[in-house]
Amino acid sequence: MNPRLFALPARLFALLIAVGLMGVAHAQSLAAQAAAPAKSQPAVKTNANDEMLAKAAKLYYSTAKAGLVAFDCAVHPEWHTLFVSASKGDAVAENDPRIVLLKSVGITLHGRLKGGSTLEWVETSDPGRPLDTDSTALLASMHQATEQTLQGFMQFWTPFVDGSVVPENSAGIEITKGETGYTLQADSGGTKVTEVIDNQLLLQHFNVVMKEATVDFVPAYKSTDKGLLVNSFQAHILAAGSPPERAQDMNVAIEYQIVQGFPLPSTLNMSVVGTGVFNFVLDGCTTNPQSK
Repeated sequence: MNPRLFALPARLFALLIAVGLMGVAHAQSLAAQAAAPAKSQPAVKTNANDEMLAKAAKLYYSTAKAGLVAFDCAVHPEWHTLFVSASKGDAVAENDPRIVLLKSVGITLHGRLKGGSTLEWVETSDPGRPLDTDSTALLASMHQATEQTLQGFMQFWTPFVDGSVVPENSAGIEITKGETGYTLQADSGGTKVTEVIDNQLLLQHFNVVMKEATVDFVPAYKSTDKGLLVNSFQAHILAAGSPPERAQDMNVAIEYQIVQGFPLPSTLNMSVVGTGVFNFVLDGCTTNPQSK
């Protein structure tokens, strides 16, 4: 079995988790600063910044305001695309036995906007034809890769759609107004966050520095009747202590479907530059499932 087929998803979901943690750290840091007692700042400056943040918040779609807390979707990974990107030029047939095996697995993402997203992985089995060692190992590895990739996606996607990308107020956050827009800076618990918003109050990028890594994150949005909805990310990731040439670039594109009035991902296209891609189609979705 080709070990490169495992190297790609392993590296990909490691990066996704790193970026996901950065997104969580970003939201938590700004939220913590906003909730802290205001430091000695001129009242006029604070009021002006609060007004700017309130105006910015109205531009963006927010799952929290819309009432979306959870969703369930069937997931269909594009296994052939993944295998081709991992093969480094080797031909991979659409009916490759490994791809056929993986397509037989039923996968469901249980997305939870407040954390705790899980992946349901259901393998079909034939008692008369037990799987060989390689097939068992393939399923186990791809289960782990898929689960951690999608959980990582939920971690970094959520802050951009639940409204926490824009702080509730400016308390404890240093906000600087320049010719092209605003720079927000916060430092909490060893996490340094810098967020740049232009004069149209569009988030241009944010930088998160933690002891493990630094991530420069550039989101893009599309306009909808529900507000600005994030539809792509570019992340430049550098592990702590690594030289600049070892940085890794990751691109994520998101398309949406409307389910019960809520925009949910319909396709996720994830690529690590120079490494490979891992794409997904989501369908059969339901929202806000009742607790059992």
